[in-house]
Amino acid sequence: MPDARDFSNRAVELAESGQYDEALALVNKGIKLDSNNANSWYNKGIILFKMGRYHDALNSFAQAADIDPEFTEAWFNKGMALMCSGKYLEAIRAFNKLLKIHPHDERACEQVDLAQRKIMESGSSSQSSPSKDQTKLIK
Repeated sequence: MPDARDFSNRAVELAESGQYDEALALVNKGIKLDSNNANSWYNKGIILFKMGRYHDALNSFAQAADIDPEFTEAWFNKGMALMCSGKYLEAIRAFNKLLKIHPHDERACEQVDLAQRKIMESGSSSQSSPSKDQTKLIK
């Protein structure tokens, strides 16, 4: 019988081929089997993020980080979801959680700088925006 990891791994494969709805259904089955699996919540967040469902993705990354507070990718992607939602101050807080764990994480430092610029611009258009390509699935 498949376990949460099996569902998550298969969901990753489906998501990597662009089959997000099917991937989401599988990862949800895995979460039903083991709701304390941080990787399953993280992968759900990535799938939702790639679908453009940033608020839902944010909740999944938050769940992963609650389960495993040292899960730096969850903190990073929580920050990315917040950036895409225009919640720059909250994004800085998420990136700072990551930076407490890994003080020299260049991606997080770059995103903090970008968020600070966005706050300073107070809504004016900018050429710089968070990249969806920075998110990745984990098996």
